[in-house]
Amino acid sequence: MSLPCLIWADLRINRAASSPVGALEEQFQVRRVVERAAIPLNIDQATPLLSCFEYDYPDVPSLQALRSTKQAYPSLPILMLTLQHSEALAVWAFRTRVWDFLVQPVTAEQLSQRIAALLPVLPTRGQECREIAMPVPFIPRESRIGAPGLSMQAAQLAANYVEHHYSETLRLRDVAGSCQMDVCTFSRTFKRAFGLTFREYLCRFRLERSRELLANPRATVSEVACAVGMSNVSHFTRTFHQRMGITPTEYRRDATPQNTHKSLQ
Repeated sequence: MSLPCLIWADLRINRAASSPVGALEEQFQVRRVVERAAIPLNIDQATPLLSCFEYDYPDVPSLQALRSTKQAYPSLPILMLTLQHSEALAVWAFRTRVWDFLVQPVTAEQLSQRIAALLPVLPTRGQECREIAMPVPFIPRESRIGAPGLSMQAAQLAANYVEHHYSETLRLRDVAGSCQMDVCTFSRTFKRAFGLTFREYLCRFRLERSRELLANPRATVSEVACAVGMSNVSHFTRTFHQRMGITPTEYRRDATPQNTHKSLQ
């Protein structure tokens, strides 16, 4: 019995890096595609059961390739893998109706488990009409816990505000206003909930995001600084050095798994 086909669109910049695709070769006939323009042709020829799009740091053309594929083949489940850890990218992916979004590194076992959850809801071979296959989504673990107290709710609103606006100029009174609090009440509430002042929380959040962006070899230090809301590059470099013990340039140059897990001071 022949194996079902899987289209693996390898749209990484560094295709020499390891990929979990090899773990699927016992379950599928894997057809690897590296040119964006060749993806539709391969789908038409192979009639795959599903497709995986693998990125390291996706750019606009490579993301447009995924979106156009989903638009042209709406019933084809798409799994997206990327090194770029970004809430905005994840939101875009799910709005584009990808079946799952995974941030690398992903082990062969993790990838197989995700696909195994999808297989039972896919149409069997020989069906004339394919329905859009989407497994029943898991309820997030945090949603299974009772509602927090009012102070934590307000602090979480502020954390969500930071998540969506950290790249902008954030004024304390605007964040407090989004929680329907005055500045003094908000400051006390936030510190009670997180054990940090809001300014300290924001600084740490921005630096964590900057570490993720510095892993992208195409992004300059000044671009990273602006992307995380610290448009003064000198201030960004000085703050990064104070918290990390090295400059952003040194962090990028000496990046290792040990460095990327170094905690902020």
